[in-house]
Amino acid sequence: MVIRFTILFSLICNFNILLAQTFEYSYNCKQAYQNIYKLKFNEGQQWLAQEKAENPKNVLTYFIENHIDFLKLYINDNRKLYAAIEPKMEQRLEKIKKGNSASPYYLYAQADIHLQWAFCKIKFGDYLSAIFEVKKSFSMLQENKKRFPAFKPNIKSLGLLHTLFGAVPDKYKFGAKLLGLKGSIDEGMQELNSVLQDSSFQFKEETIILYTLLLLHLQKDKTNAWNMIENTTIPLGDNLLNHFIAASVAEHTGKNDKMISILANRPNSAAYYAFPYLDFLYGFAKLNRLDADADVYLKKFIATNKGRAYQKEALRKLAWFYLINDNPTGYKKYMQQILSISEAPSDEDKSAQKEAEQNFIPNKELLKARVLSDGAYFNKALATINAIAPEKLTRTRDIIEYYYRKARIYDELKQNTEAVKYYLISIQKGENYKYYFAANACIKLGAIFEEQHKKSNAIQYYKKAIQLDKDEYSNSIDAEAKAGLNRLGN
Repeated sequence: MVIRFTILFSLICNFNILLAQTFEYSYNCKQAYQNIYKLKFNEGQQWLAQEKAENPKNVLTYFIENHIDFLKLYINDNRKLYAAIEPKMEQRLEKIKKGNSASPYYLYAQADIHLQWAFCKIKFGDYLSAIFEVKKSFSMLQENKKRFPAFKPNIKSLGLLHTLFGAVPDKYKFGAKLLGLKGSIDEGMQELNSVLQDSSFQFKEETIILYTLLLLHLQKDKTNAWNMIENTTIPLGDNLLNHFIAASVAEHTGKNDKMISILANRPNSAAYYAFPYLDFLYGFAKLNRLDADADVYLKKFIATNKGRAYQKEALRKLAWFYLINDNPTGYKKYMQQILSISEAPSDEDKSAQKEAEQNFIPNKELLKARVLSDGAYFNKALATINAIAPEKLTRTRDIIEYYYRKARIYDELKQNTEAVKYYLISIQKGENYKYYFAANACIKLGAIFEEQHKKSNAIQYYKKAIQLDKDEYSNSIDAEAKAGLNRLGN
């Protein structure tokens, strides 16, 4: 009797496994995934539709489909789209839960969907819900690691989370540990690098992008981040997303001409998902070079953008273009438009709002030096600012900015003696005002002293940066100062 029951139970279990939906990274799924990461969403959907028709039991299609919505929300930044798409998360998770629980994809696919939606929720300010999504994702990935320690997609996602947990500021680390979230930047980067060594890794496209951006923004390793672009680890060709990544890395590594070239040669057809932000980047880069047609691309972004971010900043950049080109009326027109936009989700948008509220026209030559410096044209920026007679500047703000900009340019040119001299002047002239120049000068001065192993001087100026009032960038300045103090054990 016992033997018969055991046989019957085994047959039922095996029958249930046969009935379960499968996880198969088929040819159709691979083609869909690769097209999605080129931003060819329609073509990706067609491959997924073909797989659903040919292999309806393959629930991995729903996981790959989620990448489309994740990328759409990051590109579009539109609240209505977010509200329309969000219910699909649970629908896809329900489909995946019907899959074979013995597959390494079973927990991984659910975890990655939770993780993607955590990032989306953070973007749209739903922070509490995002924390729970991260917690679910991390728990599932850890459990999957126990079951399938060599499963590389799982290593990829754990690598990302370990890196991000390692970057959590000290004041939040206790809370992260309470939630069971732990990791280090080195641990996570090693995990990501380990899966990249496999040329056949199925999700290599997104992993290369993650690794490059983490190199740039967390490890501050500009050289190796650019090497990922230069060595064609991130191939451009017909890949619109990779053009964006390459342009972003060029922007943050002082390669404005490269950025313009990358964006000028990006693919542009109806086959790709609309990406207006690339016009903003293109116009911004051309403004930094003082190109006469920079306004064309900024206006194109303003006309086509349906998201929230960079609307105010694009108008400010357009206003700058007109002021630099001797049209103060145009400057006023576009700065006034900033005040009619309700949301300011990015730091740049907040700064643009602040400038619009101040209701004064900046000094044209100081502004020109600023945009040239933003584009890493430091010698041109220095020549521009050296042509300004500081004694002829009448506004206190302009006087402080003059010394601050000069210091920044010398700093970028690695002329430390001159940089220190002008940073000290900008601090002395600006410390009793709320303009951010003096506080940020303290940060830059602290960094120079830290590099020179003048620990007490570095600590002095990092502390001063925190103490000073600042009208802009307060959170980022304080965070940078605290990071400096932590490095110096203070």
